[in-house]
Amino acid sequence: MRILVTRPALDQDQTCKALRALGIEPVSAPVMEAQGLQFCLSEQAWQAVVVTSRNGLRMLEPAQIAQLRLRPLYCVGAKTESLAHDLGFETIEMCAPDLAVLTPALVSRLNPAGGPVLYLTGRHRTGSLKAALETAGLRVEQVESYDMVASPTLPEDALTAIRKGGIDGVLLYSQRSSQLFLSIASEQGLEAQLGGLTFYCLSPAIATLIKEAGYPLVVADAPNEKSLLASLEKGRNYLI
Repeated sequence: MRILVTRPALDQDQTCKALRALGIEPVSAPVMEAQGLQFCLSEQAWQAVVVTSRNGLRMLEPAQIAQLRLRPLYCVGAKTESLAHDLGFETIEMCAPDLAVLTPALVSRLNPAGGPVLYLTGRHRTGSLKAALETAGLRVEQVESYDMVASPTLPEDALTAIRKGGIDGVLLYSQRSSQLFLSIASEQGLEAQLGGLTFYCLSPAIATLIKEAGYPLVVADAPNEKSLLASLEKGRNYLI
């Protein structure tokens, strides 16, 4: 079994390793890559720092890390937590599996009178974390530290494998990656070959475009990579 991994190249190692452990051959096919943006951090007594992706931490300069590392950090994902430890953050208050778990936890744990919250995020994002926190009375400074830039196409070996029928499925991690993959496939004239693939989607929202296109799909039972990879073994179609 050969599976396309559409995650950014910097984030593929853990996925490829996990796939190989399942006896599945990963094929790198990133549809976007992280690009740092210029940003400044104001001098604030931050009540908390919130990051939902490793990229939010990757783009920090050493001086900015020194400014923030003593502040309580709330994050999504074990890899983000691990990077935070490596960068010297001393207090990881919470590592949530996804934004749906993190958001209510922040609302319940943070104090509207306790100072502002710093939210390091990307230019393209899903959910409405800032709005949810502000509705709860918290003051949020949302800083866009990176952008996920669309790849112009897929690597040639991935394109060749699709054309020759050498791919069994595609892992999709976001609505935007779903859109970009379909767009690249259309530009390369690969729509006919996509009907023979199974699209493994992290959530029902990500699967929407795939369903509309009529391609076979499977949706993870929970919006995390462990569940997504487990869906490869289940191999069942999911009707939204």
